[in-house]
Amino acid sequence: MTKFHISRTIVALSSWGLLGFYRGINHYDYHYEKSKSMDRQVHYLYSTKISYGFIGFFFYLNPIFVFAAVPKEIYRLEVNLRGLESEKKSEKYNEI
Repeated sequence: MTKFHISRTIVALSSWGLLGFYRGINHYDYHYEKSKSMDRQVHYLYSTKISYGFIGFFFYLNPIFVFAAVPKEIYRLEVNLRGLESEKKSEKYNEI
C-alpha cells in the first residue's frame, strides 16, 4: 500500500469514529431531555456526555457493530433528505 492509501484509510476511519462520537453525544442529550420531561430530578453531566461520546466512537469503529451502524446511518440519511422533522424527535432516530 502506498502512503496515499494508508492516509486515506486513516481519514475514513477517523471520520467514521467521530460520527460515532457525535451520535453518542446526541444519544445522551436525547435521553436527558426525555428524563427531564418526565419530571425526574436529573443532572446534566458533561463527564457522562463525553463518556457516551466515547462509547459511540468505539461502537462505530468496532467491526462487529458496523453492520448495525451502517443501516442506521442510511435511515438517518433518508430522514434528513426527505425532511421528516417529526421522525427526528423519535426514539428510533436518536438511539445509537
